[in-house]
Amino acid sequence: MKNTIKKTISHIVLAGIFVYLLTIVPAAELKASFSLKGPSTLRAGDSVAIQIKADGEGVLGIRAEITYDKDQLTYSSSSGTLSKWKVEITEENGKLSIWAEENNDFKSPINSSVTLIKLNFKASEKLKENESVSVKLKVLEASSTEDSIENISASYSIKVSRPLSGNCDLSALSVDGYSLVPEFSPDVTDYEIEGEVAYTQSSLKVKATASDHEANVDVSGARLSVGENRITVKVTAEDGKTTKTYKIKAVMAQDPDYVPSSDASLSEIILSEGKLSPAFEPDVFDYIVYVPYETRSLTVSASASDSRSTPPETVEAELEVGDNPVALLCTAEDGTEAVYTVHVTRMPGYFSTDTDDPTVTDEETGTGTDTGETLSETETETDTVTEGPPETSESETEAATAEPVITEPEETPTDTEKTEKTVDGQPGKRTYPLWALFAAAGGGLVLGGAVAILVFNFSNERKQ
Repeated sequence: MKNTIKKTISHIVLAGIFVYLLTIVPAAELKASFSLKGPSTLRAGDSVAIQIKADGEGVLGIRAEITYDKDQLTYSSSSGTLSKWKVEITEENGKLSIWAEENNDFKSPINSSVTLIKLNFKASEKLKENESVSVKLKVLEASSTEDSIENISASYSIKVSRPLSGNCDLSALSVDGYSLVPEFSPDVTDYEIEGEVAYTQSSLKVKATASDHEANVDVSGARLSVGENRITVKVTAEDGKTTKTYKIKAVMAQDPDYVPSSDASLSEIILSEGKLSPAFEPDVFDYIVYVPYETRSLTVSASASDSRSTPPETVEAELEVGDNPVALLCTAEDGTEAVYTVHVTRMPGYFSTDTDDPTVTDEETGTGTDTGETLSETETETDTVTEGPPETSESETEAATAEPVITEPEETPTDTEKTEKTVDGQPGKRTYPLWALFAAAGGGLVLGGAVAILVFNFSNERKQ
């Protein structure tokens, strides 16, 4: 009971203290003002960013409207929202309704000058010079936790500037001490200085005047070197997009005491594949490089030792089996020539007799044999059929009943037993055409008959 009474008394005391503080500490006064800020110049087709600026104390919420002429401006988006604030925008018929509120539990009110939000518009391409464009803001309500302010107005207005010029012509172009060919005309962009520029004059003074004083003129290449030089005069129009380039060709004379270089040597030879043999040396003019059969082309390029020389052109060599000479011609400044030769040797292909590729040609293999052909002909052996069992002699019978004699096969097969591979890569005994078998049999019969006749005659002569 005592605890309850103590709690009740403490609550009453705290409430009294709070009421007392409210009476002696006044709430912060709400202050708010608004303005619109936009670009200092506006032209037809420009992108326009309008900023809503807020300045106040204790502002936690804003409800406002933006009005504009939709024939002059088109609303596209918003950006740059004030940190820790939530902003919602709806568009309808040239009016934007804006609701903005603090989104951090009342911990981030507007207490100074800030940009609340940026509104992005696109200016119409049909705007005329000096036409007035305006955007109006009406803050229906700016509020804090204790108070609110209503009907605060602001506006932004500007007159349309003239369009940016696209004129990038020159009104005058000249070179001190020299004449241009042809005579200058704003529409002609290519010129050359009449005659040669003296060797002693290392630079030229070019005068170029733009037709539009707002255009930018840039001259480059007026410092000369011996030989042909290109001076460029680039004119950029006021709009920053339209450009025109005038060119002047100037030929500077050579020093009368100058001796042209006769160095036609190379500093390196570069191969897309393979390695030079011997290693490159500027005073070695013949090289060889071996590439495998599978390499059918090779790129050969080179660099000149003297920058004034004309280096060889890059060679794309199509390779045949064997030697493929590639000549590299380097020409010195004085016309001296040096020829380096690279012998690109493409190795012959290795194809075993059991190759499965029937398309390899004699030229590619270098063997003179078309591997696409069958390596040997095969024929089926015919069986000889005899009627009745063959007669056997007593000696033959004894030989048949005797124990068989096992002999080791000879290591070297006879000609008829030699094997070779056919196109499908399978080994087998050598076979002969049928006509060859008949020819051999006939020859044997004739030879046997002749021997028999000689033996018979010899026997009769001995009997007599």
